[in-house]
Amino acid sequence: MKGPSNIILLVEDEPDVRDAIEEALLAQGCQVVCAVDGDTALEWLSGGQRPSLVLLDFIMPRMNGWAFLERMRADPALDDVPVVSISALAVVHPSLSAVLRKPFDLPSLLRTVRRFARAA
Repeated sequence: MKGPSNIILLVEDEPDVRDAIEEALLAQGCQVVCAVDGDTALEWLSGGQRPSLVLLDFIMPRMNGWAFLERMRADPALDDVPVVSISALAVVHPSLSAVLRKPFDLPSLLRTVRRFARAA
């Protein structure tokens, strides 16, 4: 597993939402890797990458956010990576760093990213 990076892992299945968040983060100088579901995100993580932050939707096909979070937290190399929920659900989970409930505004997202992610 590589050391911490400046990469934000965005796990979101809705293309319009994913694209809008990615564009906003890129405009702030962030590096972003997008995954359409938990399976895709875990596949990327299995390559030895360690993001500085995960933005995680919970309602997704194939592998939802709860299953992804459980699998990610089971990996000792990833158990301390901040995870922020970006879901329409009022998700409560002890290993979440923060919750942004959809629809959230861009300034709230960017404040949360700055709070938890390493500087780009």
